[in-house]
Amino acid sequence: MKIWHTYCMFPDLSKIYRSISKLMSFVLLITFPASQVMAQPIASYAANSVTLPPVGAMISTTPAFEPALIKGVTVFPDNPLRFDFIVDTGDTDLEGDALKSESNKLIKYFLASLTVPEEDLWVTH
Repeated sequence: MKIWHTYCMFPDLSKIYRSISKLMSFVLLITFPASQVMAQPIASYAANSVTLPPVGAMISTTPAFEPALIKGVTVFPDNPLRFDFIVDTGDTDLEGDALKSESNKLIKYFLASLTVPEEDLWVTH
């Protein structure tokens, strides 16, 4: 009966893993408590820098904002892949390249929504 032996190129690999594991445990043992001690001054600074209204004070709503929206689409029967989009700038005051960029983004969202199968659409009633 022959017995096959496996040859290990790194026979002491388990010792290396064990020492790395011990080193990582030590680093974590030091890092977590140190982060808690060092985070307290940062948290107190953040709490003091935010100005909040006093407790129980009435908070008014912000003014209404209307973003740029696609208000209409023209579909051409002779060329069903051609669309004209009516884009309302809303309260954004966009002009030139900024308006073109925002319009392209809205149009891409619209066209992407056309590719979603009807059974995958979710609408809140």
